[in-house]
Amino acid sequence: MQENKIYRRVLHVYENEVSKNTKNKRKVYQFEKNKMQNIQHIYKALQDSDYNGGRYNIFLIKHPKYRVVMSLAMRDKVINHYFTRYVLMPKLTKFLDDRNVATRKNMGTQAGINYVKKFLEKNKRYDKFYILKIDISKYFYTIDHAILKKMLKNHLDDFEYQYVVSIIDSTNCPYINDSIRFLKERELSRSDRKQEIDKIPYYEAGKGLPIGNMCSQFLSIFYLNALDHKIIHDFHIKHYVRYMDDFLLIDPDKKHLENCLKEIEQILKEDYKLTLNKNKTKIYSSNEGFEFLGYRFRVYNKKTIMTLKRESITRMKKRVKEINYLYKQNKISFETAFSSINNFLHTYQGSKEKTRRIVERYWFNG
Repeated sequence: MQENKIYRRVLHVYENEVSKNTKNKRKVYQFEKNKMQNIQHIYKALQDSDYNGGRYNIFLIKHPKYRVVMSLAMRDKVINHYFTRYVLMPKLTKFLDDRNVATRKNMGTQAGINYVKKFLEKNKRYDKFYILKIDISKYFYTIDHAILKKMLKNHLDDFEYQYVVSIIDSTNCPYINDSIRFLKERELSRSDRKQEIDKIPYYEAGKGLPIGNMCSQFLSIFYLNALDHKIIHDFHIKHYVRYMDDFLLIDPDKKHLENCLKEIEQILKEDYKLTLNKNKTKIYSSNEGFEFLGYRFRVYNKKTIMTLKRESITRMKKRVKEINYLYKQNKISFETAFSSINNFLHTYQGSKEKTRRIVERYWFNG
């Protein structure tokens, strides 16, 4: 009975999540050719205490900036989704505050934007109020393995704990930094964005989560859950939003936010071994405006003004033109092009009309 339940769940994860969201359809096709046999192998791997977390195909993406992405084989991707969906989420979600908006169902960018608009409205009774925006330096690369494992130890049974440890420790494998080094050297030889490429970090031993898998996404929002609760309940910041490593604290008292920033910086350093990105951490006044989740927010004459960031507009124009060119040169299919264009309309729901005009201008008239 339990075996049938696991089979059904594995099949559901593959058919409804992994296969639909895998861009490389060749991987999906290869998996489909021996689908039930592959599902059987996954079931066995889920019982294997020696699972090693899988091996990553590592590559760089260039838009909107250079970033490392680590992609798993289909088998390991299904395992990663299954373990996150049916082990980590049921056991750990209860510790997460709803204002920590990334990754989970019915949350994400739009949920974060809705919270920001709601909290700005609530503070309009003040002539001026303040927004503390916090960013953590190289968050995914600097999450401390030992600290994260200690957090997980009391919430998982021994088998589950060892399984998630294998995923966390997978960044310690030497081939990962070797691959990043190769990609950086290759890109430096053919790109004029050398300063940006040089800033791509390597993984230190015992640090960082693999970028791009579901388990890492969930663990990254869990890692700072205690800090979320401290900010909300101990610092009395009710108007608070966090998206991964981007924090937003809204309060009428600027001095209180300054004190909060000092406390948070100390907690991040001592309890999490993380550091602030000082260039992106700042206190803004409500009429000055601030940027968050791809938008610029400003309160003027008691009215909330929300516009797309200039960088978001520039990036969208460039990407739409690039997709248009690739499609006209028969380098991508219509389905791929349509999916990419439609993604902009979905991503920037807060500025649908502006996004639609950009798409019409640079796709249909490009």
